[in-house]
Amino acid sequence: MKEEKEDKILGDLKKVLFKRLGWAFQRYGMDLDRVLMPMKWKPLVLIVGNYSSGKSTFINEFLGKEIQRTGQAPTDDSFTIITAPASDDEEEVAVPGSTVVNDPLLPFEGLRAFGEHFISHLWLKRVATPVLKEFALIDTPGMLDSVTEKDRGYDYLGVIGALARLSDCIVLMFDPHKAGTIKETYQAIRSTFSGATGEDRIIYCLNRIDECENIQDLVRSYGTLCWNLSQMTGRKDMPRIFLTYSPSHTVRKDMDLPAWENEREQLIENIKAAPRMRISHILQDADRAVRELGIISEFMKNFKASFWNRAIPTIKIGLLTAVLAFFLGDVLSHILTGFPETPFIASFLSGKIEPSHLIFPAVNAVLVITIFTSYLQRLLFPRHVKRALERLDDFLDLDTTFKKDLWEKTKARAVALLHAQAPRLLWMRHHKVMACVERFLNQDLRALYEKI
Repeated sequence: MKEEKEDKILGDLKKVLFKRLGWAFQRYGMDLDRVLMPMKWKPLVLIVGNYSSGKSTFINEFLGKEIQRTGQAPTDDSFTIITAPASDDEEEVAVPGSTVVNDPLLPFEGLRAFGEHFISHLWLKRVATPVLKEFALIDTPGMLDSVTEKDRGYDYLGVIGALARLSDCIVLMFDPHKAGTIKETYQAIRSTFSGATGEDRIIYCLNRIDECENIQDLVRSYGTLCWNLSQMTGRKDMPRIFLTYSPSHTVRKDMDLPAWENEREQLIENIKAAPRMRISHILQDADRAVRELGIISEFMKNFKASFWNRAIPTIKIGLLTAVLAFFLGDVLSHILTGFPETPFIASFLSGKIEPSHLIFPAVNAVLVITIFTSYLQRLLFPRHVKRALERLDDFLDLDTTFKKDLWEKTKARAVALLHAQAPRLLWMRHHKVMACVERFLNQDLRALYEKI
């Protein structure tokens, strides 16, 4: 019954998004399908962390099976999606990445953009275990220090960001020996996760605490991690950090490890709660995407208004000059050169207008309009675009912290739009998009939240 209710809510969300805002997303070059992608499959739990932080060992113990290779050094350079077979009759198989990204029933089509080299490092494993009936796990290669895209052959952090957008829970693991000191970890927390998902989905975990020499060593490692996280997140109020270890790989038997068993159980319960948060996360993602659409439309509306405020006086002068050129241009030419023999105004006053009398005035008016149009297109508008790119924030009233944060995440998309289709933006009805955004947020989305 609950699943049917959730499916109904998600179906309504998809319908109203396409009906109300599908056209707006398309006009601004924004990907609505990416917002809806998590609906295609089950909830996801993404496991990331430093190399040798115990990710694969944790996954094996969590599933109760030896699925992933483990070791002290980096042992697996692949992204592995681990899920249950679709039916009891289906065999346990490993599906290569080329099949995964081309399966329309899975939400991983967007990963194709990261190239063939990445796809060769992507696998989906179907494992018969009750734990994976409601969600899937994604194991990732360990984060390294001083690694570039050239070294890996693909954009590792880009892939992490794409998977984070699809995930309902992200478990970020550290170990006492490298407590938040890895460069890729810093970049992921500082930039990748903040732009891809909400902080509420991230679970921080200090694993392998049994490898500390004593409780004082553990306290030092924990303190180091807290300090590093405060620098990476920019927050002084630290999120909870779970302390855990592997019962099957315990190093120090003399530590009072049973005291941490409750902590480990709480971590596992938090991970298992991911499916219960799925619908809220999808609505949250829809809310964020629509608000991004709204702030871009507001920026473009102000950009458009600002240009026309500058252009209209020039247009009025141009039209007035064209009228004067139409009626008086041939008079001036007649006085200076004697051509045409009979100016249009003279033929008009005499009542003897012939079609030939209109040629010279029309040419004069068209010439003036062409000059002013060229000025608008080649000088005034490019200058306006340049000014907008230099002073983006001036086109918005950033009166709240939320709006400032939202604009920071969306600014690059607005810049890309200005570069790609600035002239077209002058003729779009941005106020209509803003009205549709307000209606969705205040009516449609609120109604969906009330159904949860």
